[in-house]
Amino acid sequence: MTKHDYQYMSKWLSTKEVLTFYGDVNEPFSLEMVKQKYGPRIDGEINVPPFIVELKDQPIGFMQYYPVDNEYFGFEGNEIIYGIDQFIGEPMLFGKGIGTRMVKLFVAYIAQRTEAKMVILDPATNNHRAIACYEKVGFTKVRKMNNDSNWLMAYSLMCSEQCNSKRN
Repeated sequence: MTKHDYQYMSKWLSTKEVLTFYGDVNEPFSLEMVKQKYGPRIDGEINVPPFIVELKDQPIGFMQYYPVDNEYFGFEGNEIIYGIDQFIGEPMLFGKGIGTRMVKLFVAYIAQRTEAKMVILDPATNNHRAIACYEKVGFTKVRKMNNDSNWLMAYSLMCSEQCNSKRN
């Protein structure tokens, strides 16, 4: 993501279909709000790398990843865990398998570039389309959180003995 992408983010974050399930504000994002929130990420001031998803060279969505506080999410130990957030910004592209592909690729990207042992996300419990997408990728429901309004879902990046034996 670059500063040239602010216009896309403002458009997408002003779309009812996106705002219904993404973000902590249920009002359209002005260009200034986008700059304030995502500028520090683009500049590297906040350790949450932002990405614009493209399909056939056209911007269609957003993804970001960040290290999580294990204790906050109820994970014991000091395993490295990353959280991800994402959305498709163009509603006409919903339900076409694009989200599944982008999440699969993003999880692989995180696995290659970090020492993460797990990737987590927390969709709204009534966001059935997203939950189905994440389950297709291999995420599993861990527990409900935020007064049962969100699922904590996890994807393990640790390869078990079964995984190794399948490769041989």
